[in-house]
Amino acid sequence: MDLHLLRLALSHFMGQQLTPELASRVEFIACGGEDLSPDPAQFAPLVLGEHLVQVERMADTLDELHALHVEHWQETEKHRHGLALAPDYPAMLAMERAGRVMQFTARALADGSMVGQCRMYLSTSLHTRTLFAQEDTLYLRPAHRGGFLAVHLLRYVERVLVDAIGVREIRADSKLVNNASVLMRRLGYTPTAQQFVKVFPLKSEARNVL
Repeated sequence: MDLHLLRLALSHFMGQQLTPELASRVEFIACGGEDLSPDPAQFAPLVLGEHLVQVERMADTLDELHALHVEHWQETEKHRHGLALAPDYPAMLAMERAGRVMQFTARALADGSMVGQCRMYLSTSLHTRTLFAQEDTLYLRPAHRGGFLAVHLLRYVERVLVDAIGVREIRADSKLVNNASVLMRRLGYTPTAQQFVKVFPLKSEARNVL
């Protein structure tokens, strides 16, 4: 039994009455026997000029997503460049399999290449017991910015999460280096906090600099 899948399975059914049938299903998921990832076919894609916005499975598009991940990291994560980019994709894919990840993509219609993506993690609030989505990453390649693709992509994300999934709250971060707060404010999001980051060296590295 995979303890990571067990925790995800338990979080998926949080708030429901524990019955023998539910316990059996949790065990089945924790053993890798049930795939709760959303079927992209149930969400109609959206054509926007030269782009196609849609829901895809992370598991089906990992190589393309990784290429965007690297570009995003290099552009927006300069405060963490002392740390190596080492995504835990197996954990992300396990979360997707447990129904806790929604992967949105933007593709160029001309050649089908992926030019942007937005990944959301789903969870249930321990304070309100309602479903919320936390943005993990939102990125468009520079050549595809400047129009309204980012706005339409986020609007599509909202429609799927709220209307089809039942999300009540969407949370997103805005990096200072790309001033994404302008986009989020335009879409009606309210700034509620500032996030501060401090990256510490490994203890061995700290001793070397003393």
